[in-house]
Amino acid sequence: MRQVDTSMRRAFPRGFSLIELLVVLVIVGVLAVLAMPSFARLAATTSVTSQVNDFIADSRYARTEALRRGTSVTMCRSINPDASSPTCAGTDVTTGWEGGWIIFVDNDSSNSRESGEELLRVHAATRDSGGIRKSDQSNYNRLRYRATGWAVAANATLRFLPKSPAAQADVTQGRTVCISSLGRVRALPTSDATCSGAD
Repeated sequence: MRQVDTSMRRAFPRGFSLIELLVVLVIVGVLAVLAMPSFARLAATTSVTSQVNDFIADSRYARTEALRRGTSVTMCRSINPDASSPTCAGTDVTTGWEGGWIIFVDNDSSNSRESGEELLRVHAATRDSGGIRKSDQSNYNRLRYRATGWAVAANATLRFLPKSPAAQADVTQGRTVCISSLGRVRALPTSDATCSGAD
């Protein structure tokens, strides 16, 4: 009787069994659950950092424009940045800088945008912010730079907070922005940091 060489038979690939597939899915699920807090923390920190960077970039832009134009340029908190003619916010503190801001040529140094004053830049409301406010929750509406590049009574400490209450409980996920009396703006790594000489 002729023997068949089984080594020459075509080997068919073997698929996953149902149990193997379930084990893989369980492992992936456990890893996803473990990674979720880290991902949420990263997202919150990234969002706050982006807001801080926008604020600092716009304050530097306002100062540069004041120097370049030889006149006052104001950056102010706005509650209607999307309007056709946005204006500075009033004295209310129901919303902070997270409502948006505008930068304009302040020809009469009035700290408010009058008819005919050129609008230079608009920053829309920040939807994923937990608040951008002065550390003592008092009013801080504007940052005006003179033609010399110096600011007028700018001394303040702003707290940038993440949106979720859970993230706000961790001060390392927020940021502090210090504005000196001369208008120099710098960021500190946590929302409970103290600005020397500010506030």
